[in-house]
Amino acid sequence: MLLSRVAESMSWLGRYVERAENTARLLEVTYHGKLDPAAGDLAGATNTWEALVATLGATARYEASHDRYDETDVIAFLTLDRNNTSSIVSSIGAARENARSVRNLISSETWMAINRLYHTVSKASIHLITRDGLYEFCDTVRTGTNLCAGAIRQTSLHDEGLHWLWVGASLERADMVTRIVDSKYHVLMNGDEEVGGPLDRFQWVALLRSVSGWEAYLQLWPLGPDATGVVDFLLLNPMFPRSLRAAVDELLRSLDAATAGAEASLRNEPMRLITSLQNQLRFNTPESLIEAGLHEQLADVQRRLALVTDSVQRCFFWAAAGAA
Repeated sequence: MLLSRVAESMSWLGRYVERAENTARLLEVTYHGKLDPAAGDLAGATNTWEALVATLGATARYEASHDRYDETDVIAFLTLDRNNTSSIVSSIGAARENARSVRNLISSETWMAINRLYHTVSKASIHLITRDGLYEFCDTVRTGTNLCAGAIRQTSLHDEGLHWLWVGASLERADMVTRIVDSKYHVLMNGDEEVGGPLDRFQWVALLRSVSGWEAYLQLWPLGPDATGVVDFLLLNPMFPRSLRAAVDELLRSLDAATAGAEASLRNEPMRLITSLQNQLRFNTPESLIEAGLHEQLADVQRRLALVTDSVQRCFFWAAAGAA
């Protein structure tokens, strides 16, 4: 068994890398959505930058230091603001510190990938991002985090430490996809645009692109996106690796492997919580989720994921101070 502080560092290493990548994806899609003629006057229905901050659960932090949702301010807040613990530069910095603390458990290639990405984003400025384009910055982050994930998977022992890393990454991915679907779904369902119209279609495509799922979606739903198809694909489909179902399945496998040698009294609670959520997703349908109230269903999933995080923290990271 690993020391609890080592297991926690591995878990948060995976979680912070995943958080940086997801933030970059959402920023890129939001920014390009405003530039696409097919989007129409989306700002007339909702403030896309305010919605983005809310999706990332950062409304309170943002409004503590800003009085309006200006595009440049939001981009700076989510990319380079070190006072925002969930900004891209903060997330990669936290990943780097966790990697440093477990340097003996990760490969040189993994450390170099994380360290290189940290120094790249640390040199950026909001002036450079707005001048050269947000896409270039986000693409750098996505490429860098993918290199980190590839180096970790291809050059590390697939042992207890790596399983803890996937526990953290899976928790972050599962939580983020619920936020993405909830935010975009309410933009669509609460707007004045006719269902099936250009804005409706554009937003579903943007949602799928934010998780790199557009091409995979079309293989299963060749007639194009609609509410039922997207909810099924992003929440319930076990074959797409960025879906909620796939993330929860990976979370259960990884926690089971990471805690194989632990006492049953420690494993029981978090494993029971994850298994209960997995069973719910296995037997749900997109129609039942929508009919029951998708927002309420997603809020319940977020609450249950928070319970899993708290349970893992209490059962396995005894001396650890929880990171946000």
